[in-house]
Amino acid sequence: MSEDPYRTRPLTRYEKARIIAGRALQLALGAFPLVPVKPDDTPIEIAKREFEAGVLPIIIRRRRPDGSYVDIPLKDLLKPIEEVA
Repeated sequence: MSEDPYRTRPLTRYEKARIIAGRALQLALGAFPLVPVKPDDTPIEIAKREFEAGVLPIIIRRRRPDGSYVDIPLKDLLKPIEEVA
């Protein structure tokens, strides 16, 4: 059986935007930051740094055309291309 294309497809810009926006909202509502915070940081800047550092414990749910879905940890999608291949 071949590898599932939903697991190997790279993170889309829409998934990335959703992750950063959702995390920024959590930070704005008082969540503890997972990276060092600079004095003038906004929640979006902190969320972007957390995303780039790969420290967010988030699962991406990708739906298939038949209605089923695949849950993929964010850290698996952020691996460099050389590691995935």
